[in-house]
Amino acid sequence: MTGSEGDRHSFREIGPVPSLRTPAFEFTEVRGHGEVAEHDRRLEELARRAAAEAVSDRLLVLTPVVGALAEMSLNLGDDEDLLEDARANAQSGAYDLALEQLSEYLRIRPEHQEARYLRAFCMYRLDGQDQVEALRILRPLRDEPMADELRERVRDLRRELRRRLTPLEITAYAQTVRSDPHGALDRAKAFLELAPEEGSLSHLVALGQARDGALEQALDTATRGAAEADVDKEQVSSLARRLLLPFLCPVAEPAVTAFKERDPRRARAELSRMAPRWRHNAVVDDFDAILALWIARPNSTSPPMPNLPADRAEDVYSLIAESDGQTAAALMQAGLAHEAERLLARVLALIPGFRWLNFLYAACLLRLGRDPERAATCAEIARRDPTITQAGELLEAIRGWQEATVINPAVAEYVAAMKSVSGGVSSGRLAALRTRLLDLQRELPTLRGAARTERGGQAVQELGKAIGQRLAEIADAMVVSELYDRYDAIMSTVKGGVPDAAAADRLARSLDELAARIKDGRRGTGKNTGGDSFEELAKLVSARRSEVERVKTGLKVSALVRRFNELAELTATSFGPRDVYTMRTRLISIRDDAQKLRRDSKRALDPRDLELLDELIAAITRTRI
Repeated sequence: MTGSEGDRHSFREIGPVPSLRTPAFEFTEVRGHGEVAEHDRRLEELARRAAAEAVSDRLLVLTPVVGALAEMSLNLGDDEDLLEDARANAQSGAYDLALEQLSEYLRIRPEHQEARYLRAFCMYRLDGQDQVEALRILRPLRDEPMADELRERVRDLRRELRRRLTPLEITAYAQTVRSDPHGALDRAKAFLELAPEEGSLSHLVALGQARDGALEQALDTATRGAAEADVDKEQVSSLARRLLLPFLCPVAEPAVTAFKERDPRRARAELSRMAPRWRHNAVVDDFDAILALWIARPNSTSPPMPNLPADRAEDVYSLIAESDGQTAAALMQAGLAHEAERLLARVLALIPGFRWLNFLYAACLLRLGRDPERAATCAEIARRDPTITQAGELLEAIRGWQEATVINPAVAEYVAAMKSVSGGVSSGRLAALRTRLLDLQRELPTLRGAARTERGGQAVQELGKAIGQRLAEIADAMVVSELYDRYDAIMSTVKGGVPDAAAADRLARSLDELAARIKDGRRGTGKNTGGDSFEELAKLVSARRSEVERVKTGLKVSALVRRFNELAELTATSFGPRDVYTMRTRLISIRDDAQKLRRDSKRALDPRDLELLDELIAAITRTRI
C-alpha cells in the first residue's frame, strides 16, 4: 500500500486572457492650409445645400410696392405719360408691355432710379432668362444714394433674386469645375460681382483662386467678401485671415521671434514698426492683445490668452508657430522624433492651445512611448480641429496605448502566476498562487478605470473572470490538498504493511472517515473544478479501502490455515484417542469459519486466498470427523 502520487490538482483549461496591442498609427499628415481639399469639401457642402434649397414657385409679393409708386416723389421731372403708363401696366401685371415702355423711357432718362427698379422687377416677375439681367440692373442701385423707401425695395428685390440665382450658379460651378476649372471660376466671379453679399460664393471663389495658386487674388476676394457679405460672413472672414497668413508671417517674424524669446515689450515694438498694410488686420490685432495682456501680467509663466473665438485663436497660433509645426512634421517624417519633441515642447509652453501643434506633439509622444496621459490630452485638443483628419485615429491609438500600459502588466502577472504552478501543485504553492491572484483581483477596479476602449474593457472583464475562476479552483484545490495530506498521513501508518486484522480495521475506519469528508467537500465546492480532483481522490481512497478489505480477508484466511496447521501438528504429536472429540470440534469450527468467510467475503477475496480457502474447506471435509 502506498500514498498519493503525481499532481494532486490540475487547473481546468479556460480561454487565454489576451494582452492588448497598441493600435498602429502611421503619421502622414503634413498640414498646409489645404486649399484644394477645402475647396472640394466646401463645394460639396454648398452643392448639397443648393440642391436642398429648390426655388419655390412663390414670387416676391410686391403689389403694394407697385401700387405705392405713384405716390413716391421719385420722378426727376414733370409727370411723364410714358412712365405713368409703365407703372400702371406693371401694377396690373402686364409686364411685357411695361418693359417695352420702360426701355423707351430709359433711353431718354438712363439714370432714372425708379424706372431701372421697375424694369428689373418686371424681368423678375416674368421668371425667365432675364433674371440675371435684372440682378445686373440692380447692382449699381445698391450703391447709389436714393430715397429710403426705394432703397428698401431694391434691397428686397436683390435679396429675392440672389435667393433664386445663387444655388443655380453654385450647381453650375460644381458641374463644370472639373472639366473646365477656369471657365467655371470665371462664371462664378462674374456672378459674385452682381451679388457680393453672398459670402458662400466669395468663400468658394477665393478657394478656387488659392487652389490655382493665385493667392493674392484669393486674399482680395476673401477680404472683400468678409467686408460685404450678409450670408456666411464668418466663414469667408476666417478664410481671409488664413489667406493673409502666408503674406503676414515673413513681415511679423521679428515680433514672433521676440515673443518666443519671452520679450513681449520688444515684440510689441516690432509690431508697431510693421507697414500699415500689414499691421491693421484682425490677426495682428489679436497678437497685439496677447502681448499687451502678457505685459500686464509679468509674473505669468506663459502668455495669458484673451478670450478669442477658436478660429481667430488658431490664426494667431498659426502666425506664431505654423513654421515650427512644419519643421516638426518634417523631423518626424525623417525619423527624428526626439528632435521634433523638443521643438514642440518648447513652443507649446508658449501657446498650449494650438491644435495643430498638440496633434504633432501627441504623435511624437506615441512614437517615443512617453507620457501617455499628456499624449491623450494633446490628442483631445487636436480633435477639436475638423481639418486635422488624423486626429481621431491618433486619439484611438493613444487610448489603446494608455490602457495597454496599465492592463498588460496585470495580464502578464496573471500568466506568470499560473506558470508558477505548472510543474505541479502543493499546499504551499496554492497558497502563494492565491495571494498573487487576490492582489490582482484588488487591482481590477483600477484596470476598469484605465480601459479607454471597448477592447480594453473586454480584456479587463476576461481577466476578472479568469481570476475568479482560478480563485474558486484554488479554494477547491486547497480542500483537496488538505484531504490528500490526510490520506498520506493515514497511509503512512502502514508503509511496512498491515500486520494484523486489528490494524486493518483501524486503517479501514480511517479511510471511511476520509471518504465521508471527500463526499462533503465534493458536494460543497467540487462544482468549481468539475469534481475532477475530488473524484480522483475518492477513487484512490475507494481503491485503498478495497485493498484493505482484501488484506483483511487474506489475514483471516491465513489465520484459518494457521489454526488448521497447528491442529494437524498437535494431532500428530500429542492427541490420543480420548482427544478425538476435541479435535473434531475444533475442525468443525475452522470449517464453519472458513465457509462463512467464503460466503461473506467472496468479492474481497484475492484469487490466491480464495483457492487456499477452498483447499482448506476441502481438506477438512475429507478428514473423518
